[in-house]
Amino acid sequence: MIESEAAPIEPRGSFLASVNVVAMTYAVDGLLAFASGVIVARALGPDGRGAVGLFTVSTAIAQMVLGLGFANAAIYYVNKREMAVPEVVAAAHVITLASLVATTLAVLMTVLIAGSDALGDGVTAWLLIAAVPALMYAATLRAVLQSTSRFMEMGIATLAQPFVMLSLVSVVYAVGNPSPSLFVIFWILSNMATALFAITRIGAKNLDLALIVRPRWATLRRLARFGVQGETGNVLQLLNYRLDQYLVRAFVGLAGVGIYAVGVSLTEGVWLLANAVAIVLLPRLTAAEPDEVRWMAPLATRNTLLVASVGAIALGVVAKWLVPAFFTHRFDASVGALWWLLPGTVALTGSKVITSYIFSQGRPFVNTLITLASLAVTLVALLLLVPPFGINGAAAASSVAYITHFIVALYAYRRISGQPVLDAVVPRLSDARLYSDAAASIISRLRRRPAPLGDGADAQRAGG
Repeated sequence: MIESEAAPIEPRGSFLASVNVVAMTYAVDGLLAFASGVIVARALGPDGRGAVGLFTVSTAIAQMVLGLGFANAAIYYVNKREMAVPEVVAAAHVITLASLVATTLAVLMTVLIAGSDALGDGVTAWLLIAAVPALMYAATLRAVLQSTSRFMEMGIATLAQPFVMLSLVSVVYAVGNPSPSLFVIFWILSNMATALFAITRIGAKNLDLALIVRPRWATLRRLARFGVQGETGNVLQLLNYRLDQYLVRAFVGLAGVGIYAVGVSLTEGVWLLANAVAIVLLPRLTAAEPDEVRWMAPLATRNTLLVASVGAIALGVVAKWLVPAFFTHRFDASVGALWWLLPGTVALTGSKVITSYIFSQGRPFVNTLITLASLAVTLVALLLLVPPFGINGAAAASSVAYITHFIVALYAYRRISGQPVLDAVVPRLSDARLYSDAAASIISRLRRRPAPLGDGADAQRAGG
């Protein structure tokens, strides 16, 4: 077993390099988003933070439902070389335009039934008409970059959103008295910035206007048929992540949502490495030979769990000082919720990697079934724990659901791969090479001296 893991040195190195790029992207993204979250929380307080949070969650759910899984289907078919990039780019435009129409109709109905402030005071539901298509366009175009393993450009597109958001909220917070709706408008504009960068990097050569005006319905049906299988699971998983906030809104109130959302946002920092690994792993495993898949999937899972566990322990220790220092004492109650969330958060990092493996094997519906089982646990646990225990009950319920998701995902992994579950859970001494190689690479980069100016440097650049 050790020999099979050590053999593919070159692929593993390139895989780790890609993970490093994506991990750094998510680290910077997390820091920028954290800074924006601090400003929003300080400016608006728990109630305003709750209203903004419910709006962004509702937008994300709508975007995933209306997107029909086109983004993930595009990654699969491009890597299988069964679709060309211009085809999936055209499909991204078609589904975005369709989402604009569907969202407009849905908002009209919502406003007629529940009023324009259904998501909370200070945030109008009319903004969803712009928010849902903007988020969908950004997400599908980023998926196109991911499908071609252009991780550096995908990283820049990812960072455009929090960078623009932080810039806008910082200026307004410094000079005025911002409202929740204004922060939501900034969030919409920042997603538009991501989409703009992504489409410019995809390039005019991949933008076929004829396919957008007269789409190939067979291509759209094929993307939807495959995409819905996996996206149903993603929608259910998002409900697993965010249904707790709606229950907190119902039983605790909007301020409870704001306090709870702070705890949730901090625990999501533990997902940083898992997100990076899953993003790089998905196209890699989809295109890989079976022997490479056999060693890579468990190796990535167990080491992601290890790093996440260390990060969760560190976060749990510093949380009681971190929250009041950045968010003020109005959000102190989020610390308890954070502690309850951490065990499930670690389990979910393993799920993210395992479900990427399952998807890469052409079994997206299995991921849907896994998430459906977890969602059932979520609903029962939330209804039992939120009314008596408030945000701590919501956190505990979510943690139980995340752990359930990981257990069921491991069962599916065992059935599909035929490999022992412990291979994907228990770290090995041989895995230390991952960390020593990464450390050596970092030290080498830090020690590398710039080439002297002149002809020699020019020649080195030309050769490199």
